Amino acid sequence: MTSTSLGHAVEAPPSIRTAVISLVTLFAITTVHHLYGGFALGSPNRLLVPVLLLPLVASAVAALVVFRRTRSGAAVRTYATIALVLAGLLGIVHSAYSHLYKDVLFLTGGSADLYVLLNPDEHYPPDDVFFEVTGVVELGAAIVVAVTAIGLLRAARTANPARRI
Repeated sequence: MTSTSLGHAVEAPPSIRTAVISLVTLFAITTVHHLYGGFALGSPNRLLVPVLLLPLVASAVAALVVFRRTRSGAAVRTYATIALVLAGLLGIVHSAYSHLYKDVLFLTGGSADLYVLLNPDEHYPPDDVFFEVTGVVELGAAIVVAVTAIGLLRAARTANPARRI
């Protein structure tokens, strides 16, 4: 928190460093989760996930580097678009549904039919604590990525109101 000249508290915008750290953290958690799932659970398709995500994460980080140097609206929009897509896919689609919902359903005695209807290839009931915990932790990291991306985009727009960002 910082304050204005009138003494009102305002939220400090996220830094570019925070944006990079949050995105790389999400990628690292996702990588550990999918490599573990690929090897420990005998699911080689999961091993492709980090390979597929790497170019997206690298592109987002590169956009942040360009933004830091140039304050380019296109660069911050590129980063924010990639970051928000990754946060949505990894956080909502993967973590919230494939792990959090499944785990809550299992722990509350819910019917497997409520889960396998939308994801028939996934194992149910959950049977690996590390795999489930890392899957759920992705949601927290994805939320941080989304909040950081939105904050950085808003800060860039506020800093350059004459430029279309």
